Amino acid sequence: MHTTNPLDEEFAELAEYTLDQWNVPGLSIAVVDGHDIWAEGYGYATLPSIKATSETLYYGGSLTKSHTAAAVSLLITSGNYSGLTLQTPVSALIREDFVLEDEWATKHITLEDVLGHRTGMARHDMSYGGDYGGHMGTPKDVVRSLRYLPMSSEPRSTFHYSNIMYVAAAYVVDTMSGQRIADFLKERVWGPLGMKSTFFSLTDAKKAASKRMAVGYSWQEDHYESTPHPDVTVITGAGSIIASVHDHARWLRALLSCSAPLTEADCKELKSPRTFIADQPEGSPYAGFMAYTLGWETDWYNGYQVFMHSGGIEAFGNHIIFIPELNWAAVASGNTAYTSTFACIELIHKLLDDKIGLSHAQRFNWLEYHKGKRLKQINFYNDAQSNFYPYTLDKRPLSLQLERYAGTYYNPGFRNFTIYVKDDTLQIDRYASYNVHMDLEQVTGDYFMAYMDSMTVPGSIYQNAVAAEFVIGPDGVARKFGIAEEPSMGPNGRVWFDRVDGV
Repeated sequence: MHTTNPLDEEFAELAEYTLDQWNVPGLSIAVVDGHDIWAEGYGYATLPSIKATSETLYYGGSLTKSHTAAAVSLLITSGNYSGLTLQTPVSALIREDFVLEDEWATKHITLEDVLGHRTGMARHDMSYGGDYGGHMGTPKDVVRSLRYLPMSSEPRSTFHYSNIMYVAAAYVVDTMSGQRIADFLKERVWGPLGMKSTFFSLTDAKKAASKRMAVGYSWQEDHYESTPHPDVTVITGAGSIIASVHDHARWLRALLSCSAPLTEADCKELKSPRTFIADQPEGSPYAGFMAYTLGWETDWYNGYQVFMHSGGIEAFGNHIIFIPELNWAAVASGNTAYTSTFACIELIHKLLDDKIGLSHAQRFNWLEYHKGKRLKQINFYNDAQSNFYPYTLDKRPLSLQLERYAGTYYNPGFRNFTIYVKDDTLQIDRYASYNVHMDLEQVTGDYFMAYMDSMTVPGSIYQNAVAAEFVIGPDGVARKFGIAEEPSMGPNGRVWFDRVDGV
């Protein structure tokens, strides 16, 4: 029995309105209702004239994670790896590479811990990517850097979202299967489901479908600025997927029906909650019992259990959702950072509200909610100094002349931070997983605020402000630089860099 196409003219008008509200050039959306898939594109994949369609390719960011989790599960249920379970310690599989700062954690962290974000490892998203001693970073480099990164909590005690741990999971698949995780998924999942427009690398996507790739944009006051397509190799398994919404819909349909190539055991594991997410979004229409399964968040919406995930990378945003009880799912992708995700969420929930029959009065105002969320982010940035330095301080002078703080500082997990002076300000340009510029503004003495913004998509989600400080040695030289890079380490937590430029 066929369903009615929900992507009608009325929805098209709402889509265009939503794109305009959030300054998003283009967006594609797909809906799965039973066996039927409905998909459309709105706006532009590439300005000024290439329209978005259901076959436009977008960077999916963390929509990657459900595929990585499925790959691990398929390794286990294949029966080809004796004794392999979700409770297998990761170090038993990639021993030389997977080492954490804590010996117990190294020996006991399991595949389930990694995929459920309960390892105790902080995000440390500024640590990976860029140059690794003369070569661009690889997943193996990222995994081997874990030994140098501080953990935020005891294993299995707290939800800590970790992209690096999903890179480790993908690296396990590479190692165990003897092939790239992309090739494993193409052979075991994407191929059987007819997903011919799904890739885990920019090289593969360009080779197969370069003309269908959307261009990412950032909105700068009164115009769009395009951004180059990023190389996502270093975040393979965490944020590397490039796909069309039509292909995502094929994946969703397999999850809803729990059909081949997935087994009942795979579906059960992928949907079983592992970690309660204590930091619930305020004011959300969801019930507030959010948990993480394997590659998915789950919560309750108007009486239905929902599995969902957002995904963003530089100038792209996405949202994906499926509801087994309704045999219904949806996915949307757009070509700006952060604001695209808002647009995707709003349009998907319009379709979901239609599906479950909510009246206009019963519907949540997602647009106002997201405007408030964006305002909170802006206010946090503007008020950051008082958050990190809450006490009124007399501004003491610097211990040294400004130029004497400039230099190269090194941390083995993050590699080099080179600090320079420009326009009477200490500045840093960080080329890594995303490219960030920092201005260091003095608060008092050798204590600073580091105001960060993306060099690729300025003014977006990557805008942040954190505390930073220098330690002066007994010889009167700035010897250490510390930065509050990781929020889960608390306002006084610092990642420390030692000066290495021979001063």
